[in-house]
This record gives sequence, C-alpha cells and structure tokens, in this order.
Amino acid sequence: MTKILGNAGRLVAFGLASGLFCAGAFAQTFTFSSTSETPTTVGATTPQGSVAGAYWTGTTTTTYADGTKGESSFKCVSTSQPPRDSIFMVHGVCDGASEDGNYTVYTGCNFMDAEMTTMSCVGGLIGKSGDLAGRTGTLTLYSKDSTSTGTGQWHE
Repeated sequence: MTKILGNAGRLVAFGLASGLFCAGAFAQTFTFSSTSETPTTVGATTPQGSVAGAYWTGTTTTTYADGTKGESSFKCVSTSQPPRDSIFMVHGVCDGASEDGNYTVYTGCNFMDAEMTTMSCVGGLIGKSGDLAGRTGTLTLYSKDSTSTGTGQWHE
C-alpha cells in the first residue's frame, strides 16, 4: 500500500495541478512541467484489498502556445479505487494558485508499469478566481517519480 500511495501521490502531483496560467480571455493550448514534494499517505490493507490516499504540494511551470510562461503552486489529494477493476486506478484533485487566478484540476490516472513508477492521466480544469474565473479546460499528463509533464487547453 505504501508503494501504491507513495507513487500515486507523487505521480498524480502531476500535472494534476498543472500550472495553469491564463493567457488572455480566449482558448489557448499549453504544455506544463510539475514537480512535487514527497506525498503523505494514509490507508489500510485487508484480505479484500487496499484502500489508500495521499496528499502533497508542488509547483508547475506552464508554457502557452503564444510563448507566454508562468508558474503556479498547488496542493493535491488522491485516492486509490478498489477493487482495481474500474476504469482508473487512482483519482485526484488539486487546487492551484497563480498570479492570474486560482483553479482546480481533477483527474483519473492509471499506472503504466508493474513497479508503479509511471502514470498517465486525463482530466479537467475549473477556473475559480481572477482571469480564470468561470473558465473550464482539459489536460493529459505523464508522471514519473516526482515529475510530471503534459498538455492542456483552457476553453473560452
């Protein structure tokens, strides 16, 4: 369980909270790279399976299609999805803060290797304040250890 939670938390830090800066009041694609702290994990293992969760913080650098760059900080939580027969092995949610506003990222993720050191995720974005208020978006990401990279788009 510690392995699942430790890696899940670190990986979901993912770009879960991808640095999502607003690049004007129009739709624009972006790429991002995130790093996270070592996650704190909680949970239990029983003969029927494991249930686990993690929380952590990190930072993200975002580059928009027009070349604009920015940084944000985030805090995240994730949980495993027993009995491991659902579409995603882990679900996560992050709250981020940037100079352009606050946002939430929510994702579904799957481990991509038996060692549980890499993960791929898909998710959505919700702008909560500042220039991001009322906006939504989408993202995909790849995580390995404490680093995540990915792509996304804020919608109008």
